[in-house]
Amino acid sequence: MKSIFASLVVLLFTGSFAAAQTPPKEPPPLWDVQIGASFVGTNGNSDTSSTGADFALHRRWPVWQIESTASAVKASSNGIESAQRYLAALRGQRKLTSRVGLSAGLKAEHDPFAGMDLRSILDAGLSWALRRGAPWTLDGITALAWSHEAPKDAAGPVRNDAIAVLQLLSKVALGAAADTTQRFTVYPNFSRTSAYRSEAELTAQAAMNARLALKLGYLLRYSNDPVPTFKKTDNTMTASVVLRWKAATPAPAP
Repeated sequence: MKSIFASLVVLLFTGSFAAAQTPPKEPPPLWDVQIGASFVGTNGNSDTSSTGADFALHRRWPVWQIESTASAVKASSNGIESAQRYLAALRGQRKLTSRVGLSAGLKAEHDPFAGMDLRSILDAGLSWALRRGAPWTLDGITALAWSHEAPKDAAGPVRNDAIAVLQLLSKVALGAAADTTQRFTVYPNFSRTSAYRSEAELTAQAAMNARLALKLGYLLRYSNDPVPTFKKTDNTMTASVVLRWKAATPAPAP
């Protein structure tokens, strides 16, 4: 785990150092899809297994864009399940100007080991192209949202809250075949001010060939008012092999 995190930090700082030296990347394709998978298993003195999967899709038009992501993590030790988490998100954006756009998204998660049977967030607001140009881009989202939370096994009351979504997403190209992304999202809660949450995610991906890539990821999630008896902080570190497809034609210019 520590070596994975160290690799991510090295890649991040390498990307920052190489920012002035990286040539402009080709324009984004009309669409792209990638699927990642990981597995670790032991048998003998110990009997453990862990599996992970993730999915990402982008579709681009002159002023519209749709992106969808999903991930799953499951682990067991000596036949007893020790981790299970499923996340899925869908977001649509429409450009209004070169800098500002409309944004709407839906996010759902199932995380029983954090006490949550289902959490869903529906949001609508503005997207911001804060910086454009190789090798670094920075985007933001400010939105109002509705959150629904159903705790596991009636561990707490079902909650429906008015919240906000405040997000920064940074991407740094490490060359023609690698990049790193950094995301920080805050969810202020207007209905229960103490129930704010935040997420910080760092990923690094490097291509092995036109179809295969290696991906490292680190996700830190914080809930200031978790389901009773559960902890406030969750950390997830992943390493996976990614299979990629993309359109041969670039996305149309707005």
